[in-house]
Amino acid sequence: MSAGNRWWEKSFVFTLFLKSAKMSSVFFNTFSASRLNGSIKGTANFSQSDGYNQEAFRYLLKSESKRSDRSGYFCQILLVYWTDAQGRDVRMNSHAAKTVMAALSRSLRETDYIGWYRDGHIAGAVLTVLAQEAMAQVPTQLQPRLVEILRAELGVEETHRLQIRVCEHYELEDIESGGDIRGELAP
Repeated sequence: MSAGNRWWEKSFVFTLFLKSAKMSSVFFNTFSASRLNGSIKGTANFSQSDGYNQEAFRYLLKSESKRSDRSGYFCQILLVYWTDAQGRDVRMNSHAAKTVMAALSRSLRETDYIGWYRDGHIAGAVLTVLAQEAMAQVPTQLQPRLVEILRAELGVEETHRLQIRVCEHYELEDIESGGDIRGELAP
């Protein structure tokens, strides 16, 4: 075997080694990502009729808020809740809860997150990657369409108790500190 063939042979082995190292890295990253994804899914307990549970939804809300701040795109939060005669938010019955989650699922994009901001009380949606112009469309186009769907499926009496509010992530701090959830109410 000549010296030229040995160089090619060594180069081939070295290239094969590098490719193997890259592939093992890809497999490791894929395996790690799938385990992380699986753990989030397990925590999330997501189904189309129920949405994400409170813990998972708040995690996604926090992540999207940070990404929004970094990227320059906006996100908004849509909150749907029932009120009593005094205007306080109260627990939704199971029929209303499933109907709200299904209506949100049908009305929003696949990139938006749907879940419970406050389990059983306040359903939420994180509306992701919005341009400044699109933010104005949420209360003027999405909110009325959602109200129309809910009226058709729940009836006027139950929909009368239903409230919808669109807000920015920083406005949620007021709600969490005991502030009033009421804001933009459904017509």
